[in-house]
Amino acid sequence: MYPYLLVNIGSGVSMIKVDGDGKFQRVSGTNVGDGTYWGLGRMLTKCKSFDELLELSQRGDNSSVDMLVGDIYGGLDYSKIGLSASTIASSFGKAISKNKEIEDHRPEDISLSLL
Repeated sequence: MYPYLLVNIGSGVSMIKVDGDGKFQRVSGTNVGDGTYWGLGRMLTKCKSFDELLELSQRGDNSSVDMLVGDIYGGLDYSKIGLSASTIASSFGKAISKNKEIEDHRPEDISLSLL
């Protein structure tokens, strides 16, 4: 059973290596977790609750916000390394377009991209 990696996802993320009974150490982590999702989601979509944000994402289409492999390779996949055309290459990658403002994106799509 040992060793294993225990990952705790909360407002941030902690990764703990467990080597045995009572033998563990935090090996990594990040401040990006569900607190980041909720905070950014609320700022970008005006949702009033975490559940509302999740429900909103169910009606979204991230392809209008995220840059996909197909966007890079002319609608094709990159089968040499097993990437389909619908694989996300860059979250929010289409948000850098000079032709669109945040208001031009649907909150549903922003929510799904963030998720």
